[in-house]
Formats: sequence, structure tokens, C-alpha cells
Amino acid sequence: MRLAPARESQDRFLGVRLTSEELRLLDEFAAREQSRNRSDAVRSLVRTTGEPRIDAVPIPLQVRAELETIVDDGWAPNVEAALVAVLTSGLEAFARTHAETLPRLRKQARENVERGERRRQADREGRGRLGR
Repeated sequence: MRLAPARESQDRFLGVRLTSEELRLLDEFAAREQSRNRSDAVRSLVRTTGEPRIDAVPIPLQVRAELETIVDDGWAPNVEAALVAVLTSGLEAFARTHAETLPRLRKQARENVERGERRRQADREGRGRLGR
């Protein structure tokens, strides 16, 4: 009797030995991420390795201190969330300013072009009358 070839499992068991300190850190991470168990915490760590982190971008100390103040005041649960909140509100203000300023700048540019055309036309007429 021939047996069907064994299917390769997509789930792999990975046995890793951790020091007491590493295990404590993993448990803290699991609590922060509200993981059901250590395996879920490890999976979460693996999934987040490709995501951008706040530490990946150098942040000036004064800005970092402001972000930590936002966290301390209870406006955000952590520094990353504070950064997202600040960037979101900052980008909204920038978009508002940009939306208000850009049409005005375009209008001014059109007026400058028209004024330049009128000056060139007046110059041509003046040269024509002077016979130059």
C-alpha cells in the first residue's frame, strides 16, 4: 500500500532559548501588545519588523521631550501614538494653509505674467512711435 506524500506543514515550531532578562522583556512586550501568549507576542514582533519605527528616524531631543510630555499628559498612550497625532494635526494644518495659499500664489503669478505682457506691449508701441 502506497502512502500519500506527506504535506509540508506551513506552521513551524521554533524552539528558542531565552535568558531571564529576554523572557522578562518578551513578557512586557506581550502585556503591552495584549498578546494572548508568548507565541503570539513573538509573531507580533516578527510582523512588526518591517514596519517603520519612531527610532528609525532621528528625532531632536526637544521634539522627543515634547512627545513624551504629550504621553505624560495622557493625550497619547505612547511616543509613537503622540508622533502620529502631532504629524496628523500638523499635516492637516499644512494642507489647510497650502489650500488657502496656493490659489493666491497662482493668481499673483498670473497677474505678474499679464503685467509683464502689458509692459512688453507698451514697450513695443513706444518703440514703434519713436521709430526704433
